[in-house]
Amino acid sequence: MPKISIITPTYNSEKTIHGTIDALLRQTFTDFEYIIIDGVSKDNTIATIRSYIPQFEVRGINVRIISEPDNGVYDAMNKGVALAEGELVGITNSDDWYEDNALEVMWNKFSDGKTDRLNSMLSGIERVWKDGKVFNVHRRGAAFLSESVLPHSTLFVSKSVYKKYGAYDLSVRVLADYDFICRCVSQGVNLEEVDVVVSNFLLGGISSSFFDFYADYYMIQHKYGFISDKKYKEYKLSLKVKKFINIFSKRW
Repeated sequence: MPKISIITPTYNSEKTIHGTIDALLRQTFTDFEYIIIDGVSKDNTIATIRSYIPQFEVRGINVRIISEPDNGVYDAMNKGVALAEGELVGITNSDDWYEDNALEVMWNKFSDGKTDRLNSMLSGIERVWKDGKVFNVHRRGAAFLSESVLPHSTLFVSKSVYKKYGAYDLSVRVLADYDFICRCVSQGVNLEEVDVVVSNFLLGGISSSFFDFYADYYMIQHKYGFISDKKYKEYKLSLKVKKFINIFSKRW
């Protein structure tokens, strides 16, 4: 059984998947399996992934590809989590890429004898890219969960946590990962900080829509008691007004 399972959801990802896969092939830690959940891509995504399989096999890494219709990226993630055989599970999207030592760093933290391997999630630092340049670096830990979304691409979760608390709520369209983390932490799961750059994120994905992002963000903040009923209503009204102004300004 592999120690780590890595999942990548894909859909028409042939232009970006190379960087994701190349980063996995550069990993200093190789005791992992790679699971790709594809939403029936219409481009060469699957052929591109299959072309890499011999390179994984040489390193003793098993690759599984599932290509079937899904209900979006979080549905694909849930499918991958259900298939994962590793004790620790990471998800890297098809336009993200891990640092070369990411899996080694996360496994060393997970297995350091201090981390509860049955009840922990690990979160590292994320480097954000835009137009080929470093845009910023995200370091957000458990102490700031009520104030900010954690970088999902650096999150590694014990498979036991997924089994106990479930995976991603498909009714949360944009920030189901934030909802998942808040749900687990609210029920006593340990969120451990790893003070190392683990992953790289390319701006432009599903969470880049301002209004969709904040609609989910305020809903989750209210759901877990980070903001009051009154404040939630104020935020919702403010967002609605901003959205109306944005639509109106574009028309004129």
